[in-house]
Amino acid sequence: MASPPRQPMDKTLAEAITLHKQGQFEQAYKSYRKFLNRNPAHPDALVLGGQAAFLSGREKDALRWLKSAAKNYPDNPDTSYNLGVLYQSLGDTHKALDAFRAAVKAGPGFAPAHYNLAMALHELGQAEEALKHFDQAVAAEPRHAEAHASKAYVLRMMGRIPDAIQSYKTSLDLSERNAKAWVGLGSCLQEVNKLEDAFTAHRNGMAVDPDYPDAASNLADVLVQMDRPEDAIRACDTYLSRHPGDAAVLAAKSIALNEAGERDAYAGLVDLERFVRPIRHDPPEGYDTIDAFNTALNDHVTSHPTLVDAPASHTTMNGKQTGSINAGLKGPVEALEALIEKGIEHYMSGVADAQAHPTVAHRPAKYELSIWGTVLEGEGFQAPHIHPSGWLSGVYYPQVPKIVEDEENKFGWIEFGQPGPEYHFSKTTELRLVKPEPGMMVMFPSYMFHRTIPFQSNETRISIAFDVVPV
Repeated sequence: MASPPRQPMDKTLAEAITLHKQGQFEQAYKSYRKFLNRNPAHPDALVLGGQAAFLSGREKDALRWLKSAAKNYPDNPDTSYNLGVLYQSLGDTHKALDAFRAAVKAGPGFAPAHYNLAMALHELGQAEEALKHFDQAVAAEPRHAEAHASKAYVLRMMGRIPDAIQSYKTSLDLSERNAKAWVGLGSCLQEVNKLEDAFTAHRNGMAVDPDYPDAASNLADVLVQMDRPEDAIRACDTYLSRHPGDAAVLAAKSIALNEAGERDAYAGLVDLERFVRPIRHDPPEGYDTIDAFNTALNDHVTSHPTLVDAPASHTTMNGKQTGSINAGLKGPVEALEALIEKGIEHYMSGVADAQAHPTVAHRPAKYELSIWGTVLEGEGFQAPHIHPSGWLSGVYYPQVPKIVEDEENKFGWIEFGQPGPEYHFSKTTELRLVKPEPGMMVMFPSYMFHRTIPFQSNETRISIAFDVVPV
């Protein structure tokens, strides 16, 4: 988003900008609002007030002010750009895309707009056009290292590994203090079996940012690929000594333990029978039956403005997924939040005696909920994944197809234990499958791998996933 201008228009605006710069967004918002009541069309106040409103949790005012700025000042690329950033933050990628296109039209040489437009295009599966706008961002700002790195990631997802390697190297030539770029380069080098070079790249990522979990988990992965699982365990433990509950590194450690043949330690960490827990709730307050509640959730998810086809940054295949559904107008999600809170307590009471387990030992004192919906039809499924930002995760099923009743093939069931193809492992892992039922909630540690068994049906499978995210 734009930086606050240095020359305020009057005393009230000057006060708002000073508070904004100090990070006092609540007080800045109040001053911007006071100023805008007298000057409702002031472009800087609309943009900066929109930022402060969003950062202080007032999404409605943020949208109102930024939409007004974009409407009243369409020739200023900064107005549409900031509106796009807000939509992007809210998970509404389609509206973000429109706003960034408007910003690019207003300012063809505005590098941030090209960059964010490219990111939105990639998210919506338009990779080739995304690459063009990364190039335009670089043309406008030749030392835009992040544009080169993000372009490299898209190239990697397209399978163009040599081109991705070159783009990562260009990014690192411009800014070698970029752990994310080092890890991306390392992952590409793993794909072409240049393991020593990959090891060096991941180690460089760790050196640049020792607290970056992807650097630690990918370092462990390449060590496993090099048949050094004991070293992978040590790399994970070094990171976990500082961040003991990190999901990405715990997931990597689980693979390394299995590859090293440390069966007891692996079984203790990945105890699927104990730590994957189905929960059945009574109808929440305001709903006479669980069916009525499920219908409300189905309608909310399928009509949500952020629902898009298979976002590129997620693991949904041949289906649709929303952004956050517990932001803005929550509707029945507010009742779901209450069920999740009950579910957390129910879950923890069931595992309370496992004091040494990381899920129990490192329960966060404070957390927030991240909730999103997934709609699968036809041949839809979710690939194996973890939830790297969470401590505890779960899924609630408001609607499942009849095909899940097939106990032999287990179509549409949720499976735990199998790592994704991006991990380099050779040994069989423990598995557990859970049959989804309408009204069922399944909770599990965020580091546990899980996927949906693909199914073919004319019916729709709707699930609502959530993370309990430490703050």
